[in-house]
Amino acid sequence: MSVEVVPDAKAELDRNAVEYLEPSPDRAVDQKVIAMVADYVLPRLRGRRVLELGVGDRVWTPRLVDRFPHVTTVEGSSRLLRVMGRELAGKPWTPVCSLFEEYRPDEPFDTVVATGIFEHVADPPQLLGLVRQWLRPGGTLAVVVPHALSLHRRLAVKMGLSAFPGEFGETDRRLQHTHCFTCYDMERLLVEAGFRVREQKGLFCKSLPNGLLTRCSDQQLQGLFDLGLSLPIEYSAVLFFLAESPGR
Repeated sequence: MSVEVVPDAKAELDRNAVEYLEPSPDRAVDQKVIAMVADYVLPRLRGRRVLELGVGDRVWTPRLVDRFPHVTTVEGSSRLLRVMGRELAGKPWTPVCSLFEEYRPDEPFDTVVATGIFEHVADPPQLLGLVRQWLRPGGTLAVVVPHALSLHRRLAVKMGLSAFPGEFGETDRRLQHTHCFTCYDMERLLVEAGFRVREQKGLFCKSLPNGLLTRCSDQQLQGLFDLGLSLPIEYSAVLFFLAESPGR
């Protein structure tokens, strides 16, 4: 099923960019965790031509540019691209201001990096279908999404604040999330889209909401991240999947 793209979709993305350009203290916690996730995931990526979906918190893009010779970033917000461009001045990087649904690359990529993306899009299966077209046969897709079964979401249920772990909270609504995936949901979507899951891992042990985690030191946040690596994936706050595109 195709997604109807409203004419002012890019303008809406520009308005929402303030969440990433002027983060609140609780959002700053997320940015620190995103940096830890990126440092864990990047050594697992291969190839020369990399496509990044979305600029977001501007954490992944500089790391990708430093590591790979050809990085293209597709982002619907021109505002985010301008800020990222200033930060990457003089470095080889190809920004493309486009909605994902409208993007058509000239040649396929070795790797597609989709971090913090699938919880925002209206039709995840459609986007996965596009990713298959953008990847070379045997190329890899790296997916990172928040986890609906995170310990802090389970705690909210026990406290009577949520009816079920995946129920949208204030942060989900503010960031305009449209989905909250369990590890089972995300694996199923990838498999049904024809990808072969090569690796899946739960990252970060989040037992409390960000408002309380703002009191944690960087050492404590790193400890929670490392602890998450040893927990079953069902209890993690962040999901990471590395999947392989089928041959044609």
